[in-house]
Amino acid sequence: MNNFTNWTLTAICAALLTGCGSSQDKAEELVEMMNVDANYGLIVQAAAAGYAPKFRDVKPDQIKTVVKDKIPLKFLKQTMVDVYADTFDSDELDLMIKANKNPANAMSIIMGSKDGQKLAMKAVRVQNDLQMDMAKAMQDKDEDILDELNDLQDEARS
Repeated sequence: MNNFTNWTLTAICAALLTGCGSSQDKAEELVEMMNVDANYGLIVQAAAAGYAPKFRDVKPDQIKTVVKDKIPLKFLKQTMVDVYADTFDSDELDLMIKANKNPANAMSIIMGSKDGQKLAMKAVRVQNDLQMDMAKAMQDKDEDILDELNDLQDEARS
């Protein structure tokens, strides 16, 4: 995947990652609240746009299908859940969930809590780590995507 595509995917993932989680169940609850499902189409579209210039003979819908098959929504969500569950404790996650339920007051909810500034800084660090983890996970899928797109391009040319 080219650098532009990696950057685009990372930027989109970062936009999805406001707020962070704790225990597995609470991390799952937070990820569901973040409405990743609604933004998944943007991730797929950005990835497909990154591959399109190299595979001009492959229809855009085919490229999107390959990306969806190789980077499923469930995979993205589970990656997020795992990072949140491994990073934040239950109290921190409860606070993040509360803040996500009231986005207009999210910052005051976090900063008004005990150790709120520390939590906000931790969330920023985790966001950066998660962006790198997501980019790495997507790079790991890149070879499979390229193989399938090469096959589709060969088919289209013959």
